[in-house]
Amino acid sequence: MLLRNAMDLLDEGVLICDEEFTVTYVNPAYLKMFQLQDVRIVGENLHDIYPDLAPEKKVITKSKEEKDEVTIEGMDFHWKGKDMVLQLYTKRFSHEGQTFILTRIFDITEQAQREKQLVHMIEEMTANVVMIAKGYALLPLQPILREEQRHILLERVPVLCQEQNVGRLAIQFSGITVIDQEWAVLLKNLMMSLKLLGIEVVLAGMRPQVVMQFTQNNIQLEGVRTFMNIQQATKYFLENGLKPRFE
Repeated sequence: MLLRNAMDLLDEGVLICDEEFTVTYVNPAYLKMFQLQDVRIVGENLHDIYPDLAPEKKVITKSKEEKDEVTIEGMDFHWKGKDMVLQLYTKRFSHEGQTFILTRIFDITEQAQREKQLVHMIEEMTANVVMIAKGYALLPLQPILREEQRHILLERVPVLCQEQNVGRLAIQFSGITVIDQEWAVLLKNLMMSLKLLGIEVVLAGMRPQVVMQFTQNNIQLEGVRTFMNIQQATKYFLENGLKPRFE
């Protein structure tokens, strides 16, 4: 009884069922999470409560079939007009010779939304292709603080350039204060991808300390034009065939 009372006070949802999927216990947090306060749950079969649940979302069924614990860190779940992201853990246990499955469920929807917004913000900052004129764009580089930024640069920048019909791109280095071999490899791969798309790439605005780091690390960018600032890069493009229409 003490354990039951304790589970009643938990913020996380708790459901216990037997191996026939008959519910033997749910706590108030579970009922609230799935808007089931006015529905009979205990004694009912889970398949009757969630008749249209997709097979990949039947976590308790998977736990029974595999006879093991199941952990799902993030599962999209739509229920009664509400989109949720759930974190689920199952635990098998025996009581009086019968096997039961305890499922703990956390609603991490708000956390997932915040993370999604953060990822979107990082994408916008990392792959920020700014149109200067028709056919000519600027990519202000930002410090790499998260591993996914590397993938964003390599994957999104070529796509954005192609979508915006960019023929010439100036990569602005003024926001970069440190560069190493990993940065150099990333930069080379990015420029190779852009070159294969037929985009001419130049570098502009390198800080003196970054130039020294290129030299000290023996980083070579053969055949790449560099300029002191964006104004010089723009002048080069204008004087060498680019006839933009400013909009």
